[in-house]
Amino acid sequence: MSHRLLAVAYLLLAPVTSKPFSNRDITVGPCKWAIGRSCPDPDVKYYIYTRYNVMDRQSLHIGETSEQSNLTDSYFNPQHPTKILIHGYNSDMFLNPLQEMRNEYLAKSEHNIIYVDWSVLAPGPCYISAVHNTRQAGACAAQLVERLVEAGNTDIHIIGFSLGAQVPNYIARQLKSFKLPRITGLDPAMPLFITAGPDDKLDPSDADFVDVIHTNALVQGKLERCGHADFYMNGGISQPGCTGPQWTNSFACSHQRAMAYYLESIRSSKGFWGWACSGYIPYLLGMCPPTNYLLEAGDNIRHNTRGMFLIDTNDTSPYALGKWTDLPTLGVKHPHTPALTLKIPAQSVDPLLQHIDQFGKLATNFNNLPSAPYAQDPYENWTSYSPTPHKDSESDDSVEEQEQYSTESADMDDRQLNKPIDWWIYRRNLTYGHIDNTIFSIPKVH
Repeated sequence: MSHRLLAVAYLLLAPVTSKPFSNRDITVGPCKWAIGRSCPDPDVKYYIYTRYNVMDRQSLHIGETSEQSNLTDSYFNPQHPTKILIHGYNSDMFLNPLQEMRNEYLAKSEHNIIYVDWSVLAPGPCYISAVHNTRQAGACAAQLVERLVEAGNTDIHIIGFSLGAQVPNYIARQLKSFKLPRITGLDPAMPLFITAGPDDKLDPSDADFVDVIHTNALVQGKLERCGHADFYMNGGISQPGCTGPQWTNSFACSHQRAMAYYLESIRSSKGFWGWACSGYIPYLLGMCPPTNYLLEAGDNIRHNTRGMFLIDTNDTSPYALGKWTDLPTLGVKHPHTPALTLKIPAQSVDPLLQHIDQFGKLATNFNNLPSAPYAQDPYENWTSYSPTPHKDSESDDSVEEQEQYSTESADMDDRQLNKPIDWWIYRRNLTYGHIDNTIFSIPKVH
């Protein structure tokens, strides 16, 4: 009788599983769960751009050893910084803002721009299987990092958007003898990551420095802090300019603004500057007014930045407001470079799904943005950018305040948060960015 039951079970599962059981993959319709795979994986691809091939991508084959890889035969230069860009769910490497990041970085200076394309493992509407496959994408991308380090390149910066911002966690877990210098998470995905432990989500232990931009928290992005420095843009939940009749999916607009803000920060003449806050509850209670201690978010962030910060932006591009403390004698004056305009096309939602999928996660075009050319050529003026002011520039008191803040913030002991503190000390800590253990905790004050 037991043999008959096994035979029936096999017949029931056979139409669902498109590959033999020896493969161990589970396939249901367009959704695929990668199980027991090894790396390299043909479903995880890598492409590189440099100033020698600005428009023509070059395929990278990354094997288990340097001899089995073609990294040294490509345009890759270990003397240049490397940016690894990772897309999210229901998308691919041609997501328009990610492609424009390549343009901005190569216009700024020499870089190795490498895309990790794992779109075969993250198609819509297969969000659950895509979450599962982040582990496989991260394990294989770790091989890429190992080959880069073996080639003599250690200036590696990983930038991930949405579900792609959770992939670097698995990259970091696979690296044994090298710790990533920096990871930037652009509105890391929240669904199915709310209760995840440190080994299954982006957190400060994944790199020497982890900075995060929040734009659609509590909906598609995470509200909790994920890095050493977390920036909540316009409160971190809904972005200005993402509401109105022209937007059929305001949540997707707010979610994708994380890429737009970071893209603009690469060569912005103003920059995105934020002030510290001790936690999200104090922010909701109006206890985090703007202060003079401002730190910059985005590509030019200082790696000793620690804490939670709030930033206001414009509702249309250019989004950066610069320093609200900017006066003729204050503020770092960045070299002026032409501002780029990023227009994100509206996302459409299937009317049959709008009641059960109000966030558009199941929409076939979610995150698949068509190409939107810029009004001007970003390569008209090739510029080198340095945030360091000229020697003949006027003194900048705000920079000294930032240095003081960064040092004091790094020296703070989080364990002191559990002890009762004086009310005035607590108010001072709000100004200096003294953070709570969790975003919803209320400190004990006398």
